[in-house]
Amino acid sequence: MDNIVVDTNVWITAGKLPSEVKTIEEVDCIEACLDWSTDFMSGEHRILVDSEARVFDEYWTYVSHWQVPGSRLFELYNNLWDRFETVEIKYDDDGYAILPETMTFHGAADRKFIALALSQSPFAPIFNASDTDWEKELEILEKHNLTIHELCPKYIEQLLRK
Repeated sequence: MDNIVVDTNVWITAGKLPSEVKTIEEVDCIEACLDWSTDFMSGEHRILVDSEARVFDEYWTYVSHWQVPGSRLFELYNNLWDRFETVEIKYDDDGYAILPETMTFHGAADRKFIALALSQSPFAPIFNASDTDWEKELEILEKHNLTIHELCPKYIEQLLRK
């Protein structure tokens, strides 16, 4: 049973409504996130979250339309609490996770996911759907031996071309 880190955008993408979809790549991304969440729900991996519940709060804030019975996140929150692993990470005065001094990551809001990944040995992989920051800063992440699983590489490419 491995611990993983899941960027909030995976849940957001999986819960998108058809009226929110603009491209074929985005449709494929939604399907990839739904497939991933189905695999996750039937597996044994645990999602790392912080002890201050900031990740929980973010998940819940951005996926409020998933708060209905039958949805994957609803099921996870209500039936699979043992699938979350809580770890302590430190935050600065601005509310962003503190990373090692040798690591610079410009997507400040995503630093909490990096800090969660770094809390494990070996480092936990990070799953992403639609955030281009992970690709833009891949070199620094790889330098620190972090693994990013891009669920939607074609969609990320499309977003980066814009």
